[in-house]
Amino acid sequence: MVGRFLNYLLVPIYLNKLSGSADYGVVSVMFTWASFLAIVVSLGMETAFFRFAKLTNQPARVLSTASHTLIFVGLAFVLLTQWLAVPIMEFVGYPYHPEYAVWFAIILSADALSSLGFAWLRQQNEAWKFAKIRLTNIGINIAANLFFLLLCPWLSQQSYLGNPTENSEWITQLSIWLQLQTLPMQMVANIFISNLIASVVTVLLFGKIWKNLLLGLDYDLLKPMLTYSLPLIIVGLAGMANETLDRIFLKNMLPQETADSAIGIYGAFYKLSLVLTLFIQAFRFAAEPFFFSKSGDADAPQTYANVMRYFVYVTGGIFIVTMAIMPWLSPLLLQKPEYYQNNQGNWIVPILLLANLCLGFYYNLSIWYKLSGHTQMGAAVAGIGALITIVGNYYGIPHYGFTASAITTLIAYASMVAIAFLAGQKFYPVPYQIPLLSILALLATLPICTLYYNPMQWSETTLNAGRLGSVLIFIAAVWIAEKRVPKITTS
Repeated sequence: MVGRFLNYLLVPIYLNKLSGSADYGVVSVMFTWASFLAIVVSLGMETAFFRFAKLTNQPARVLSTASHTLIFVGLAFVLLTQWLAVPIMEFVGYPYHPEYAVWFAIILSADALSSLGFAWLRQQNEAWKFAKIRLTNIGINIAANLFFLLLCPWLSQQSYLGNPTENSEWITQLSIWLQLQTLPMQMVANIFISNLIASVVTVLLFGKIWKNLLLGLDYDLLKPMLTYSLPLIIVGLAGMANETLDRIFLKNMLPQETADSAIGIYGAFYKLSLVLTLFIQAFRFAAEPFFFSKSGDADAPQTYANVMRYFVYVTGGIFIVTMAIMPWLSPLLLQKPEYYQNNQGNWIVPILLLANLCLGFYYNLSIWYKLSGHTQMGAAVAGIGALITIVGNYYGIPHYGFTASAITTLIAYASMVAIAFLAGQKFYPVPYQIPLLSILALLATLPICTLYYNPMQWSETTLNAGRLGSVLIFIAAVWIAEKRVPKITTS
């Protein structure tokens, strides 16, 4: 979480240093397409690794088979992208930058392989080594961004570089190069280059782990792994559609002269849920190997129910605190008035936070199809969410802009939560404490959202007291739940 939080701190720098919201829109669009392709390139092998490492009790052999597969797919993907770079970028909407396609192909191929390295460390319970490599990856990305976005512009303005002597040709060349780095579109490109550097270096950081590749590719093992993992691609694509497809709709359905700017503003406000998003991502890293390791225990369902209860405690707390400090958090992270004073952007903040809260619940509830092997069912649930996303954005964006995207995201995730719960109780029953969880979720969200929209136009002092009171009420509710409400116990 700390590492990803540091990565999120780059957002204010992007918003401050890029020439406008349209440039940040370019960044958002490119990373949106990358998020979809990442699902395909990774082939669902990360989750398949956890399942088959448990089934075969030979994690090294599973890692080797999965890694060889991703190396082959990654090389083919890079070569194909190199060949089709121009038409790809014409389709995306930036035909003058075919280099973006090649850079992202390398990034995604490297990240897919790294995901297996991280999965190995998680499966082996090497949390500190996991954190060390992850933090190094993020540190390299941050350092590269700071170099290109802050140091290069500062150096280009220094007088001794701007007026080189006749005998200092290298200084002249350096000065020209530094000035090129400050051009608006080059600043955008440098964000991508920073990610490229970090992704390639990270693959090398796993070092001795790749010795497992000497075990080769086990074709007999690969077939059942692909049978299990390929439906997860559909799950991943559908899930990513719910998370990011709205940017692509905005790019193609809004007027060309305003689309990138709207995407930039929408993407910036999406980042205000950073703490909640960070926790959910960290939870997924830890929970997936834990859930698989507990799957054979008699008390596994009770354990999963207890995990959900504590998950609601934490995410509900993060939600209510984030909403309480939003008046101060928004200017701090968004930097420029064109962002944090945007009325439409401010209106969607609670909606996006609620959507992320539902997404966290879904991650907990959906573990049943991975444990039971019903990955096709998981694909169907995620597909329903994706269908809602497509329909909502298609019909809503022309009338309401990115407000429709935010509302559609919430509806899609809430629907997936309901379907995942009902299906899970049929195929893999877990005794969740639904009345308790519902009361806690309402206390975490309803009072603070009412204060945020502020229909009574209360004074700032009254609002601050109400925000603090909402937080204290939720804390008291959690305390009472732990002390007074009967809890599920393990046997």
